[in-house]
Amino acid sequence: MKKTIFICLLLACVSCVSKNSKQEDASKEFTKVFKEYGFSITSPCVLEDEKSHGLGNDAYFAGTELSDDPENAIGYQVVVKEVPKGFKDLSEVELNAMMDQMKNSGFVNVEKVLFSDNKYPGFIGDKNQDGSVHRGVMFNKDKYIISLIVSADSSVLDQKFNDFTNSFTVID
Repeated sequence: MKKTIFICLLLACVSCVSKNSKQEDASKEFTKVFKEYGFSITSPCVLEDEKSHGLGNDAYFAGTELSDDPENAIGYQVVVKEVPKGFKDLSEVELNAMMDQMKNSGFVNVEKVLFSDNKYPGFIGDKNQDGSVHRGVMFNKDKYIISLIVSADSSVLDQKFNDFTNSFTVID
């Protein structure tokens, strides 16, 4: 009898430790520093270098926050591309043409924004693809176009996107 009670208590303790470690993993945050581009960002997953995919970006980092349900994984992306010459001199008409270009690539509800304490001009929009919603913000910082993108189920997208983009920090 004592042996049975001991085994039950041991199993209960192991179960508690296992659940707590999963919860701790879910609450972890990882900060990626992009020193060469002058910023850092925090996400609930490690952002790994995906530049090898040959998309022509200066930096392309992505990561996935896994959940108990694999269909509800949340994707995070940071894309950095050097600004074409003369970008800072674009007129309002040319900036609107860029916004239209975003709309034509499947983004909807595209709006102009001033990102990061109203410092950086850019655009924000949504895109439905492969059963999930992608929300992205694209803005001009110094001589780079930076895109921050979150892909998630629409029920958590607002919160995850806001947490991710609000963690953007300018560094020297």
